[in-house]
Amino acid sequence: MLKLLSIFFNLIYITTTKRKTMNTLFKTAMVGVAALSFSALTVAAEEATVAASPVSIAGTYEGTITDSGTYSDSLEVVVVGTADAGSVTVKLDKTGTVGDLYIDTKLNIFDLQLGKVDGVNGIRVGTTVAGATVSVHQVSGASQRATLDAGYTLGPVTLSGVDILDSARLVSGEVSVSGVDLGGSYQKTTVGRNIIGDAGLEIQGFQVEGAVGSINDASVTKTGTSKHDLLGVMTSATNGTKVYGAKVSLGDLSAKIVNLNSNNTYTFALKRDIMTYTYKAVSGGSNTISAGIKVKF
Repeated sequence: MLKLLSIFFNLIYITTTKRKTMNTLFKTAMVGVAALSFSALTVAAEEATVAASPVSIAGTYEGTITDSGTYSDSLEVVVVGTADAGSVTVKLDKTGTVGDLYIDTKLNIFDLQLGKVDGVNGIRVGTTVAGATVSVHQVSGASQRATLDAGYTLGPVTLSGVDILDSARLVSGEVSVSGVDLGGSYQKTTVGRNIIGDAGLEIQGFQVEGAVGSINDASVTKTGTSKHDLLGVMTSATNGTKVYGAKVSLGDLSAKIVNLNSNNTYTFALKRDIMTYTYKAVSGGSNTISAGIKVKF
């Protein structure tokens, strides 16, 4: 009898011990599976986060209020959709109106651009070889001729030409040497020649810029993206006159003077973050104080 009781209690002990062991192993396995699942989900989430979106949106909002209480603003939104074959760009204004709409793609060594760019609908085909870029632009329309543009960069020297096969070609160049930036453009039309030159340098923290334009056909003056810009819009210039401009900047503070048709326009500006405060005075005219905001997103 005692032997039977001993065997019975041994069986209970062994069974209980094995059950605890199995429970422990089961719990350990469950924790391991959960940990592996969480790790896999974390990796998947990280991959989903860093994956590049095929569509990008950028824009610029600008608003200006003057001392007369007038507020004006503008908005440009640029949406770019990318794919293996190329990209599609759409530009919208604050009313939702589509301005430019074009596609960029590639065909062997040639870059193709089709659609409306800078308000002109057409096709542009170009390529770059050894620093030289050549492109042919065909404006939409049966009677439109193709134009040839070219550009070349060698170290600090950049040369470019617009419609170089035409007698009214626009040729420009820029060079930067020892902190001095020089630029110029030349265009001859049936009315006359337009010659614009500019220079810029830094003197003990002050950024000094200057430009002068000899205008003989104001209807085709183009400021481009260089320091010509400080001359502003010159389509109102009297043919046969010169336009002068100078600007001095120190950090966020700048002062500019432009002489157009014998009238001086003085502009003083102060930038603070996204705000620009401006005082503009025209000789023989009115003075204007304005505050502008510019936000890019």
